Amino acid sequence: MTPANIPICQRIRSLLHLLIFLILSQPGLVWAGASSASWVVVVNGNSVNSRSLANHFCALRNIPFRNVVILKTLPDRDRVTVDEFRELILGPVLREIEARGLTPVIQGIVYSSDMPTSVSIQGDLTELKERSQYLTPVASINGLTYMFRWVQAKNPAYIGFDSNWYAAREGSSLLNVVTGSPEVRQQLQEWIENGQHEKAAEEFERLRTALGNPFPSDFLAARQWALAGNKDKAIERLSLSIRNGWRYRREITNDPAFDSLSEDPKFKQVVARCPNDDFRYLSTRGFDARTFYAPNTLEATKPEQGMSYMLSMVLSVTRDQGITHPEAVAHLQRSALADYSRPNGSFYFAKTSDVRTTTREPTFALAVEKLKALRMDARVINYQLPPFGSRTSGVMFGMAEYDWSRTGSRLMPGSIAESLTSFGGAMTTDSQTKGTELLRFGAAASSGAVTEPYAIQSKFPNPMMHVHYAEGLTCAEAFYESLLCPYQLLIFGDPLCQPFAEPPRFRISGVDNRQRVTGDLEMTLTATEDENTVDPVHLMWMVDGAPKTETVFQNKIRIQVGKNDRGAQEWRLIAKGPKPLENRFEQSVWVSLGDAESEITLKASEAWSTDEGDKVPFEIVNAPEGKTIGLRHDWEIIAKQPAASPKFLIDPDWLGYGPVRLQGVVLDDDGKVTLASQPVTIVLTKSATRD
Repeated sequence: MTPANIPICQRIRSLLHLLIFLILSQPGLVWAGASSASWVVVVNGNSVNSRSLANHFCALRNIPFRNVVILKTLPDRDRVTVDEFRELILGPVLREIEARGLTPVIQGIVYSSDMPTSVSIQGDLTELKERSQYLTPVASINGLTYMFRWVQAKNPAYIGFDSNWYAAREGSSLLNVVTGSPEVRQQLQEWIENGQHEKAAEEFERLRTALGNPFPSDFLAARQWALAGNKDKAIERLSLSIRNGWRYRREITNDPAFDSLSEDPKFKQVVARCPNDDFRYLSTRGFDARTFYAPNTLEATKPEQGMSYMLSMVLSVTRDQGITHPEAVAHLQRSALADYSRPNGSFYFAKTSDVRTTTREPTFALAVEKLKALRMDARVINYQLPPFGSRTSGVMFGMAEYDWSRTGSRLMPGSIAESLTSFGGAMTTDSQTKGTELLRFGAAASSGAVTEPYAIQSKFPNPMMHVHYAEGLTCAEAFYESLLCPYQLLIFGDPLCQPFAEPPRFRISGVDNRQRVTGDLEMTLTATEDENTVDPVHLMWMVDGAPKTETVFQNKIRIQVGKNDRGAQEWRLIAKGPKPLENRFEQSVWVSLGDAESEITLKASEAWSTDEGDKVPFEIVNAPEGKTIGLRHDWEIIAKQPAASPKFLIDPDWLGYGPVRLQGVVLDDDGKVTLASQPVTIVLTKSATRD
């Protein structure tokens, strides 16, 4: 099967296809932002609750079947050692991502319930000669997953106060010199202090060649050339800096270093081209797992110049001090409905004498200013919780214990609520209110530390998190965009919730869901008529969750189905919007390839309860003789037998409850799927009398 407008290199069948591929295909496009196909869902295969919560999330978010990973050798406890985390959780998940061909597209890993939530990392810290008493040896499962490269290498750099270089921060961080030896940096400082500006300028120009994005170095060189009295070189470097990404006009016009150029026509012309972004805090940008971020937050061209990350959250905690399983399901249902809804509530920042709020208070005013510029209602309040009767789109407060039900404030669907409480993620202790409590009362996400983190701002989300969210990032992106030191924070909730996003939404026409297709087929992508959408820039085409081709966006796609193509497939199209957010939007259809005679069918009830028996019945119709057939739940083969015995009786606890997605499949001698049926979703419910 070959798309003519979105070609696949491995399946080129003619010179015409090759020419189209060379013209349209753009290997290596950087795909920031996140959507359903870019998340892997990790499930504890020994837990009915974990399977059930994952069932609900995958159905609500249309997660590709390929993206569900089941782990069956997990310890039945909340805390594991870092070696256990690598061997039993992180390593197996990363290997599955690679084996399933998902490495180019995965942006995040989300854990279902009944997973270990905290990790003892003492084993990775034994070689550290010096360690701050505030960098304690307990981490969260999602914090270590985010910093997976350091963790896999057993490099304790992941505990650093500023280990997340994707996170936004003050604009001055751009000007950090991130290459060169300490001796070179010291020499630069001496030249600048001694007025040897020409030498400093030449050194900044030399250093730029080692930077992935050199515009800060160009800006610093321009300053030194201006101070050295070389106007031509100063303007040349400044122009280059703006062309490559410098967006802060006021930092030029208000800098005394450029006073001598202020009346120069060329200088005025260059400055006029520069955007006037706010230098107090870096602009919001979409996350990309394939980008290596340098310590000054910019993209690096070589891995050794920076670090790449993987978004990660936990859907919920439904044991110990967490919420109940039904409450966790209800939370995910609310958050899924919040996308693009732009909730009409207020953002509250509680300013009290509690140390939990005083350490974050310096950024409250800036966050409020930015939210108001986005036409959001935002305010700093001088009491602990939002006022009675308020509608809360976001909140940041600090209390060890609280009862949200007594506030009379409604957490709007899609809201992020942060209590900034030390033990909000320590799920086996009964001290302090847990972050999951805010999910119970309507928030899409919250967080809490898995151990005493101390009142250190970098270990908690910066108040600017609410600005990143309101500007259109997904929930997970907003957290990590605002978190400098994430290793101890347990982040709960729906990572894909995006109530303020404006993605390039579209509809697919030319093919209906479950349509049989042969020969040539043309699909049309039509933009949704909505003011809260943007024009698409790039397009990705996926088959059964596997990435096939990425290209510039096109409205019409012609697919050529080969004579030997058969069985059911999911075709998924993902459009990506412009920088810096690069919001994504997905649509998918299931199709049947080939003739009906070669198709197998999975027969099952639409709904089934344990009141009807101990086992759920399934039957595969039209299975080819002499073959092995299997029953697949998402990507897990849960049963197989000869085609001559096409009926299965499955213990529902193996599947979990809620909307369960299944396919009948034909397997070859190596256990590889060669043919799949159209999927069936059966809603399984558990009677109150079943253990």
